[in-house]
Amino acid sequence: MSTLSYALVTPSYWKDVERCAMLIESVDRWVPPEIRHYLVIARRDVPLFRPLLTSRCQLIVVEDIIPAWLFRVPGIRRFWMSLRTRPVKNWILQQIVKLSVPGVVSEDVLLYADSDMFFIQPYDPRNYERGDRVPLFAETGQRGLITSNDLWQAVGSCLLGLPVETDCDSNYVGQLVYWRRANAVDMVRRVEEVNGHSWQQEVASRSDFAEYILYGLYATRVLGERSGHWHDDLVRTLCYWPAVPLDRPALERFRGTRQPHHHSAMVSSKSGTPVADIRAVFFTP
Repeated sequence: MSTLSYALVTPSYWKDVERCAMLIESVDRWVPPEIRHYLVIARRDVPLFRPLLTSRCQLIVVEDIIPAWLFRVPGIRRFWMSLRTRPVKNWILQQIVKLSVPGVVSEDVLLYADSDMFFIQPYDPRNYERGDRVPLFAETGQRGLITSNDLWQAVGSCLLGLPVETDCDSNYVGQLVYWRRANAVDMVRRVEEVNGHSWQQEVASRSDFAEYILYGLYATRVLGERSGHWHDDLVRTLCYWPAVPLDRPALERFRGTRQPHHHSAMVSSKSGTPVADIRAVFFTP
């Protein structure tokens, strides 16, 4: 019997509210009710997401967990203003948000799930434990396949005070990424010790950064056997990445490529695929 507690974490925003609703519906259908689900939403988007909340699904307001020197200006949605760095792009701010969540929740293991993914079969994270270890997505054989992988790993290595490696073979970016909360808290503390500034300032000042890479490097190269992880190189989410919409026949073909290990699916929000079509293909019996 597992002694670990788990929670799903989904940062989202106004454009993805329909997709987030679909994720929440799939969580209620396929994930055990004791697994909490946190939505992390900027204050001005809260009214849109409040109707989605349930006894399991709770809200964390972005502005409550980031430093006061990061703030929004009415009418500007592409950036957050900063009193310590240049303006911060939304995608960097979202990574600061993900790194902030471990400091304000209590669950042992956090499962980061973006709002354009959804579950398609029963999923219990406890079934993936190996002894006292939980998965760490570490996809190997990635050398030269991901344009920014070497850069992200170099940035992460510098933040952690590690020698920079080039021609990197591993990728830690995926769907439904497992973080042990205690590891993540210790990781940002190390970033501060190495760099002499708050970790938020260090990340906010970067134009290229990947939070999952940072955690993967910390778990692998700093903690090693002490990380509480086992390396999982199997992509367990059926993914569609192109920025091209799928119609229903194309979605049917996409669903037809599903393998038994796919517990979830992701149709990128950037594809513009209508949510109604995704529901018709994946949610209709």
